[in-house]
Amino acid sequence: MVSLCVISDTHKKHRQITIPPCDILIHAGDFCSFQQGDAETLEDVDRWFAESPARHVVCIGGNHDFMLQSREFRFAHATLLEDSAIEFEGLSIYGAPWVPDLSGFAYYADEEMLQENWKAIPAGIDILITHTPPQGILDVPSSGGLHLGCPHLREELKRIQPRLHVFGHVHAGHGTHLGEMTRSINAAVVGGADFEVRHGPTLASLAARQA
Repeated sequence: MVSLCVISDTHKKHRQITIPPCDILIHAGDFCSFQQGDAETLEDVDRWFAESPARHVVCIGGNHDFMLQSREFRFAHATLLEDSAIEFEGLSIYGAPWVPDLSGFAYYADEEMLQENWKAIPAGIDILITHTPPQGILDVPSSGGLHLGCPHLREELKRIQPRLHVFGHVHAGHGTHLGEMTRSINAAVVGGADFEVRHGPTLASLAARQA
């Protein structure tokens, strides 16, 4: 079994999170917060990744991570995925950071681009990392009612059927959902107006595919 440690939406509070020993550490975006000290934050996150007891680190950007989208910053100690895939420990991992409804933020995509990017995700991958949830899964804000996830992603998941889907973005949606084919994890660690750390990492494991 491959051990996974999953986090998202650390919003400059990464040093408050303790990472246990694991095979793969996954971060589903939003390292930064409203373009305040982005370079310093990302540099310290990179050091924190290097210090973590994870054999591999893989991540995507989120809607607060402008310097990742512009490629002004690149991690030295993590693999950043952007509509791309990598294999670690016998698991295929695909990352796509795009978000709906947030024009003016990083990684915003309109409906046409969202549909195009989700359709590019290959079916049958082991782990899918997105920043946005799919509509209807762990995507309700603290105010309740409205689902904030992407309906186009929800539709494509019927085809993709990853074994594990990791996301964040909607902080109040933190938790796990077990579907027929896919285990979904909203791994957001912060909450509230001040982005307080409210949750630790989510731990999971997957069996590597047989060669």
